[in-house]
Amino acid sequence: MNLMMKHFLALFVAITVSAITPLASLKRNDFASIKSIPSQVSTGNIVANFVSSQFGFDGPQLSAVNSTSFDWWYFDAVSPDLKTSIVVVFFTSLSSGFPFITPSPDVTSVAIFYSFTNGTVGAIGVPASGAVVSTVADGSQGYFKGVEATWVGAPDMSYYQVDVNAPALGVVGRLKLQTKAPAHYPCDPAQAGKAMEISPYMGWANAMPDATADADFKILGSRLNFDGIGYHDKNWSDQPFQNNVASWYWGHGRLGPYSIVWFDAIATDGTEYVSGYAAKNGNIISTTCAPAALKVRPINSPYPPFIHTPAPDAFSIVLDMGAEGVLSVNLTMEMTIVDVPGMYNRWTGSMVGSVNGGTLMTAGVAMLEQFKMLP
Repeated sequence: MNLMMKHFLALFVAITVSAITPLASLKRNDFASIKSIPSQVSTGNIVANFVSSQFGFDGPQLSAVNSTSFDWWYFDAVSPDLKTSIVVVFFTSLSSGFPFITPSPDVTSVAIFYSFTNGTVGAIGVPASGAVVSTVADGSQGYFKGVEATWVGAPDMSYYQVDVNAPALGVVGRLKLQTKAPAHYPCDPAQAGKAMEISPYMGWANAMPDATADADFKILGSRLNFDGIGYHDKNWSDQPFQNNVASWYWGHGRLGPYSIVWFDAIATDGTEYVSGYAAKNGNIISTTCAPAALKVRPINSPYPPFIHTPAPDAFSIVLDMGAEGVLSVNLTMEMTIVDVPGMYNRWTGSMVGSVNGGTLMTAGVAMLEQFKMLP
């Protein structure tokens, strides 16, 4: 057993034991599972889960991974100055299922995206020789073989730690996330029996809508170290991404006392789907898919977006938070982290806004993205 696997197992046990007490009355088989995901693609049909269970919020949601499916775990952190960021994504997919990853015969891979204060941005991706993903209660833990990359989450998803020990690739470091806002599904809090589709055949579970983040990496010889805001979610489908997504705007951020997450997507049939989330002081105040509850629009770029549409440099976000009021936000992009010309962008962004036109809140911090799939 190599050192990374030993470290993963030790950390898994430490975090699980420290957080397991509230679940002590449950039998282990009620909330624990281990799934081995080979690097070879599965043949034949698979089953995707789109209805939530009592446990397993952050676990695998596919019975297997074939050539037309995908399931991934996404983690990010961004500094308050919006210059420094880190994103680590653990993929179980081929490029035929999700066309934005490097073509490879390997189902399992890890992608790392980074930005430095001096404006340097980059990405490192590498196939893995298989993965093991375990679930205890709602939290998950993953080990991607060969890449020497892991994540370990507490059973209640209050804490996650991502480790990468790949000096041959030029990446060694750790990301620690401590939650500040409760988990949710697209339209509901984290409860059993809820729909997990943000749009048709597109599963989404947001384990950490907002978190305090501690990032410490050495990337290609340079130190990347900051405290900021963090986030973790996962997406999955048993159909190719491009079959069901025409475009989407997604992002998360912190503005004043509010933690917010938005999803405004257009399916390939032209139907718009939204999910708006807001928490305040550690409590959910709104999580809804009501069409009138969220509107995300580019300020200086046409809507709906197409591949030929220029990328915006600002967005307007209007989120109805129910009894709390209507939050209106102007979001301005600060740094482009990823640019797939014409089709995809990920940015850091600054936010200003107010509730019901009241006192202006400033210095909001956000990470956001845009997919454009239609010519």
